[in-house]
Amino acid sequence: MPRKAILPSARYPLIDVLKVFAAQFIVLHHFSVYGPVAKALHAALPGVMGVFYEHGLIAVQVFFVVGGYLAARGLSTSTDTWQTPILAIFKRYARLLLPYIFALGLVILCTASLHTWLTPDLAAAAPSWRQWLAHVTMTQGILGTEALSAGAWYVAMDFQLFALLTLLLWLCGGGKTWRAHAAVTVLCMASLLVFNRQVELDNWAVYFFGAYGLGALAWWAHRQVQPLAQVSSPPYGRILFILAVVMAMLALAIDFRERIVLALGVALALARWGTASNLLIHHPQTQRKIQTLGLHSYALFLMHFPVLLLTNAAFTRFGFTPETSSTTSALSWGIAGWAASLWAANLLYRWVESPTAPWRRALGGS
Repeated sequence: MPRKAILPSARYPLIDVLKVFAAQFIVLHHFSVYGPVAKALHAALPGVMGVFYEHGLIAVQVFFVVGGYLAARGLSTSTDTWQTPILAIFKRYARLLLPYIFALGLVILCTASLHTWLTPDLAAAAPSWRQWLAHVTMTQGILGTEALSAGAWYVAMDFQLFALLTLLLWLCGGGKTWRAHAAVTVLCMASLLVFNRQVELDNWAVYFFGAYGLGALAWWAHRQVQPLAQVSSPPYGRILFILAVVMAMLALAIDFRERIVLALGVALALARWGTASNLLIHHPQTQRKIQTLGLHSYALFLMHFPVLLLTNAAFTRFGFTPETSSTTSALSWGIAGWAASLWAANLLYRWVESPTAPWRRALGGS
């Protein structure tokens, strides 16, 4: 029995709430897209599932903005991270890689063993070595390789965005200089006004850097003394953030995109309340549950797809079909898949991702 996960002391309630809700929306989006369970759920709740189907995926913008915010915090409050960018990028890659590879392995195992009961949209062929290596190096989108999992593209994009921000800060003298902040602002505006309107660029970091950059600028715009760094943000941080917000509004006037509206709203909320410690949640037990779900958001992003495969295979194996399923039956399968995804995410976090995971303790000799 693994030890209970230790929650970090310096967590931000708003970020946890944003990550929890965004992760749930993405899970429900995929449960509204793939397999016979999705069809049964659409028949049972056409309006609700239609919303998740059409709009659920834009919740990933929340993770991009929050990712930029937290990356800017880390790169601005530690001198060695931006002075040695390759090391910082490698650490990010290593942090993402192990849970990611574990989840991909489960997807391959589920696809191979449950192939008989999976519909064509889920029954992918066994991956080639080229496809596997593309995923391990997180370059599958750039190389045009078919994704093994619905969440694989996000992991690759998160890594690209972090690497791009790290290199940009290093080239401009570090995360605390006005040159670095200005460079991030320029690239953020270029993404909002130009790159994000070119669909063919959606496998490259510049396509999503508008959201990521807004998050980074929201961190620098914060006027309060930061507990982690014990330094206040420079005054030009707010000016650059306001400039980026104005450019985002201009970008929306030129080409309205829901994803940019969401990214802008999240960035504004983080700039105002991102580090507030007493926001939204006051009951200790509720706060702990939200913190735990926030910690598990990456694991949930990875694990819900193999669970989705298992749920759809079981649905078919036990003789259910979208046409003959009742509303109660469809909802039961959907809720079971969602709950199993939360349970699987908890296991992945505790046993693989957590700093206190058993394998880490074993290697550390503790």
